[in-house]
Amino acid sequence: MTNDDMALLRKFAETDSESAFAEIVSRHISLVHSATLRRTRDPHLAEEITQAVFIILARKANKLPQHAVLSGWLYRAAQFAAADALKIQRRRQRREQEAHMQSMLENSGSSNETWNELAPLLDEAMMRLRQTDRDAIVLRYFENKNLREVGDALGMEERAAQKRIVRALEKLRTFFAKRGVSSTTAIIAAAISENSVHAAPVTLAKSVTAAAIAKGSMASASTLTLVKGTMKMMTWMKIKFAIGVSVIVLLAGSAATVAFSQIGESDNLPPKEIVKKAMDKYASLTSYNDTGKYISVRNGKTNNVTAFKIRLGRTNLYRIEFEETPFPAVPTRGAVWSAGKGGFAMFGENDFGSKGRIEKLPDMKSALLRAALAGWGAANAFFNLGGNLKVLSIWDPNKVEKQNDEKIGNVDCYVISGTENNLTRTVWIGKRDFLLHQSQTIAKAPMQMGADNATFDKEFEREAKDLLTKMNQEITPDAIAAKKAELWQAMKEANNSTTIQTETHMDIVVNQNFSPADFQR
Repeated sequence: MTNDDMALLRKFAETDSESAFAEIVSRHISLVHSATLRRTRDPHLAEEITQAVFIILARKANKLPQHAVLSGWLYRAAQFAAADALKIQRRRQRREQEAHMQSMLENSGSSNETWNELAPLLDEAMMRLRQTDRDAIVLRYFENKNLREVGDALGMEERAAQKRIVRALEKLRTFFAKRGVSSTTAIIAAAISENSVHAAPVTLAKSVTAAAIAKGSMASASTLTLVKGTMKMMTWMKIKFAIGVSVIVLLAGSAATVAFSQIGESDNLPPKEIVKKAMDKYASLTSYNDTGKYISVRNGKTNNVTAFKIRLGRTNLYRIEFEETPFPAVPTRGAVWSAGKGGFAMFGENDFGSKGRIEKLPDMKSALLRAALAGWGAANAFFNLGGNLKVLSIWDPNKVEKQNDEKIGNVDCYVISGTENNLTRTVWIGKRDFLLHQSQTIAKAPMQMGADNATFDKEFEREAKDLLTKMNQEITPDAIAAKKAELWQAMKEANNSTTIQTETHMDIVVNQNFSPADFQR
């Protein structure tokens, strides 16, 4: 069903299909409406927020990653929209809102008294979960999917999905317990499943679909204000500072599946000779163009996916465009470029109102580093600046080995790897074109904490207050302490981890005729 959701969204993005978007609204409007009604306690405001959420979805229909869980995305967007709406109307109709919510709970027909205690806390607890945990709970208990469907949506086995749900429920139970609501995970799961989603008003789906398809052009001024405010609020999800020293990672997913090739053509080229031939090939090119993907994983958990496009030309022409989807999954676009006279970079553009900022960079190597490692391997090989190919060429021959040949996509590749200290580097070099089709770095970072704990503690306190403010939560000593604990845990994980960085290149074209104007952004 989740893949079907994304297929419908792609159809709408490509053809403006009203029927496709109407089907999406029909499937998810009750989820969004229930979440906003529970948060705002105002049925009219909940309808306006629901409309705003689907307008935002329509505006960014062609930007959501293919692997996104649409119901999870909509739930998160609803929480941001509700928070923004409550900021606008915090002093209005408070007593009426509370009375309505109490009435709805009393007349819901549920005999589960736990729900009355959980409901006011549920959405705050949900927003404290990691994205995958939150998506799992939304799919399992808000939408009542079975474990197989949850696993399919999250790209994992059924048993793994069940374990993730159990862990997420335990986190919710702990959250509720700290706020005086004692229950079991089984009761919490049953209460959420029975009460979290109520049918939206019959006429709401039609009005929401019409407003969203028009991208908000027919919406009221208050709804458009809410759309704008929500999109701005969601920009905070971009992680503000990187934690740890050696991070960067992962295993390329479906776009970079590695399959063993049939090893029938043996050759006697030693590994360092293969690497040298690859470096010579890049040195002979006049231009290079490709698309690719970079995926990072720390300790088995994906925390960044970056899609990129590269264009390179002699002697100092480059343009790299990338869209980064870190955890949490709020895609952010950027680019670095030079048409031969100075280097530039743009960072921070997204679909929630941020236009990005442009910076001037001192040199080419700085620009490539700032490109979030998008295309790092090929760009460094083309300009002979360093990177995995060059490192393997200068390492001790005893530390560099040739592995079994493999395929990247449909390209037969040599596989060369080397290990030194805490780093293992591997490259996949085409057997015919001697170009880099995939590179990987595995880094094991030792724990390095203690000397500067006081400095980190102050920084984390400032960060905790900033996050609480942006989430529209009360800044109390307990809230600050809880948020600081999360940041400390993130640092510990970052500084005592195994990370894998895999970069895959596709659709490679070389020696095209370009002019400097082709490298302007």
